[in-house]
Amino acid sequence: MTISAAFRTVGSMNVSTVVDDLASNQGGVVARHQLLDSGIAPSTLRRSIERGALEVVCRGVFRLPGSPRSEEQRLWAAHLRVGSESVVAHGSAARLWGLKSIEQCRPTLVVPHRLSPRVGSGMIVHRTRRLDEPDIGDVNGLPVTQPARTLVDLSAETGKARLTAALEEAHYNKLVGYLEVGRTLLRLGEPGRRGAVLLGELLDARTSGRNLEQSVLERLLSELFEAAGITEVIRQNPLQSHGGVDGLVDAFLPRGAVIAEGDGRRWHSRCADMVKDRQRDLAAAEVGIQTVRFMHEQLTSDLAGCAAQLRNTVELRASQGLGMNATGNRLGR
Repeated sequence: MTISAAFRTVGSMNVSTVVDDLASNQGGVVARHQLLDSGIAPSTLRRSIERGALEVVCRGVFRLPGSPRSEEQRLWAAHLRVGSESVVAHGSAARLWGLKSIEQCRPTLVVPHRLSPRVGSGMIVHRTRRLDEPDIGDVNGLPVTQPARTLVDLSAETGKARLTAALEEAHYNKLVGYLEVGRTLLRLGEPGRRGAVLLGELLDARTSGRNLEQSVLERLLSELFEAAGITEVIRQNPLQSHGGVDGLVDAFLPRGAVIAEGDGRRWHSRCADMVKDRQRDLAAAEVGIQTVRFMHEQLTSDLAGCAAQLRNTVELRASQGLGMNATGNRLGR
């Protein structure tokens, strides 16, 4: 017997068509509100359940008898139960993306923090304040966190061995590259975020010995200089102060004697590093160089605004005759 045939005993062909259409795109499950919204009367729905044309999976969600039982079906049922704004996440998302290094788990979803859905013990629902559009994809129509976001979420609850396996599996299966995972971690990883340090270290170790965070910031600074129309840039320039060389700076802009630095220590945040940076800024100021710092979040959310700020700073100092070459000699106006 087909799925629709089971409904012909309780309603019209129109009813069976509605059910078939919904279930075929949702892993063989349907929600009560979907059936009612499609015009099926509550009494018809009740008789369908009584006659076995629908099986109750959880509150408000039904399975069509004969439809294949699968992990995807369980996730569809959980999504329909929690609500349309829910997104499959964490271990469930990893499994949906085909990461075999992550074991099957209870259906796990995330919802915006403003929601507080009541669900049973058969599923896990996390509330998050950060669920940005780039973080959400879909697998066979089911909303799911993108691979990069999935790995960042997993880092908060997964041990080193399993996280390493998942990270490498995602990379070698071309689901997501290490750099994209790093960008997502930088965007989401507030200082102290659980698992951020571990994931950051794993990523650094897989980027040819380069600090992944630094490579991301270098790319963002290049985009900043292009947007600001600044072409004369000396990268990784030694800072000459009264006390000698005070280390390398991200970029020195001779026209205005300005140092442009990218700050993004989301997973490597250490007080000692911040103190060292401030001491270097003071050393630069002593020899007439102004330091302008941009946070990773600023560069990704308002590149145009950052470019305007940098351009105005450089041009103002240049108009005042404060330009300086890399050896510390003033430039002519």
